[in-house]
Amino acid sequence: MDLSSRIDSFSKKIHQLASKFDRQREENVALAKENDDLKTELDRQRGLIRSLTEKLQRAGQISQETEPASDVSSSELESLSKEEIREQLDFCLSEIDKCIEWLQKQ
Repeated sequence: MDLSSRIDSFSKKIHQLASKFDRQREENVALAKENDDLKTELDRQRGLIRSLTEKLQRAGQISQETEPASDVSSSELESLSKEEIREQLDFCLSEIDKCIEWLQKQ
């Protein structure tokens, strides 16, 4: 193998490596952007979870602080608050399911 063919071969390899490097850099930039987007969405989801958790806690406090009315028995009031809590939990779970579905599509 003469010197010019070795230089040509070396030059081709350098160009291939440069191309591969450029592709890797582009992929890295795309992945960094996707990572930032996912972090932003995760922060949003955490905020939503915090908000829903606070609502559930307030609902629990309201049901605990509620004094029974004279015409409603305490067992009826207790069952009503349990139903309300169950409805809120169902709502929260459905919202979480929607979030999970959305994340899986991303």
